Amino acid sequence: MPPAVTAARPVLRAPSTFAGRLALIAALGGLLRVLYVLLVLADNPLSGDAAGYHHAANLFADGAGFPEPLRHMFGSVDLVVRDGAELIVATPIGHLEPTAGHPPVWTVLLGTFSFLGAVTVLQQQVVAALLGVPAIVLVGLLGRELRSERLGLIAASLTAGYAFIWVNDGLLMAETAAIAAAAATSWAGLRFARDPSLRRAVVFGLVGGLAALSRAELLLILPLLTAVVLLRAEVPWRDRVVRTSAAAAATLLLLSPWVVRNLAVFEEPVFLSNGAGTVLVQANCDPTYHGDFLGYWRIECGQPAPFGPAGEHLDESERDAVVLDRAMDYIGDHRYRLVTVVVPARIGRMWGVYDTVDQLRLDALVDRRPLAVSTLGFVQYVALVPLAAAGAVLLWRRRESLLAVAAWVPIATLTAAISFGNTRYRTAAEVSIVVLAAVALDVLAERRRQPEQAPGGSS
Repeated sequence: MPPAVTAARPVLRAPSTFAGRLALIAALGGLLRVLYVLLVLADNPLSGDAAGYHHAANLFADGAGFPEPLRHMFGSVDLVVRDGAELIVATPIGHLEPTAGHPPVWTVLLGTFSFLGAVTVLQQQVVAALLGVPAIVLVGLLGRELRSERLGLIAASLTAGYAFIWVNDGLLMAETAAIAAAAATSWAGLRFARDPSLRRAVVFGLVGGLAALSRAELLLILPLLTAVVLLRAEVPWRDRVVRTSAAAAATLLLLSPWVVRNLAVFEEPVFLSNGAGTVLVQANCDPTYHGDFLGYWRIECGQPAPFGPAGEHLDESERDAVVLDRAMDYIGDHRYRLVTVVVPARIGRMWGVYDTVDQLRLDALVDRRPLAVSTLGFVQYVALVPLAAAGAVLLWRRRESLLAVAAWVPIATLTAAISFGNTRYRTAAEVSIVVLAAVALDVLAERRRQPEQAPGGSS
């Protein structure tokens, strides 16, 4: 009798194409993020900006636009002192007033899924975790554009597993959108740097404008990179002016609906957001210039709450203008300590070299980052930074495009210097760190694959 034929067992094989491998890395990164939400963050109480985004998304889905969410949901009771007399000013629950405390992209993203039924905290946390996946793909595409498919896959893998990136996903904070926006802007900026054509200038302007609607400081890369690229480009000055104007026009076109809305609804001029006064007043006061909170912020520094002469409500832009004046007065009286002590402490906090343990504790208490995850992220960060530095040196020596990838480092540093030190303010720079570290790892892999030469020079 002939031997029995047995069916061959299917063999699971890794994808052979760049797209397939990138999709696999993104899927594994998404699974990690969802498990993080379900096993660690589920039922984690929200506070501050995270609570604001949760309620803002549901209000947006209900057709309310962009009202200030926490005053609407909970009201407020404020003590106002006028001419030595104390006044109690209450804001009722259900109070509606426009807000531009944050740019709109993250609220719109969460609000879209809220409209589709994701209205609870846990549902929105799962959505936010899945919205972290595009960053993995975009960093992979950035790495491929920078050097090679292998570099893209290494960078995507680092993004998928680096805790200081995925810790944001599921916290309902805008950093999830900001990471993807930073990666997309670097990708568009890199393509523009290598071929400063009119079309790529417009694409760079559009992508950068969208990034600015995620976090306002991301806008800074547009003038920085555009100026450097066009000053170095071997094109006539007329073409440089045209391409600069095209990039700027594309950005303004994308920003204009939000800016026009803000100019129309607020008493004081507001463009991307109006939280500068609130940030500065909470970061420039005695507790943040001395002691345990040096270089950080304290909410009580914004008190008393600003109201009109008779205790009447001011709109958000007017309140911000009042506290901005307070902050500038304090800064003016403490300029020397600001420059010599406070700004270095702010930058040190953000980069994890000043009061590191305390900053991780504050990340857990204030931003609700799980301490164990933050500690894991810090260990990974310590390992990645030397690799990133080596990657930057390699790109610079080889005269390859460095600025488009590394620009987030000075931008994040400037953000901390003028506001306060916070690990999450480093978010965009995490993109620079993982891509530059991937450059170093890619070069190491390349050297290991090269055949060793035998003595005498033969291979």
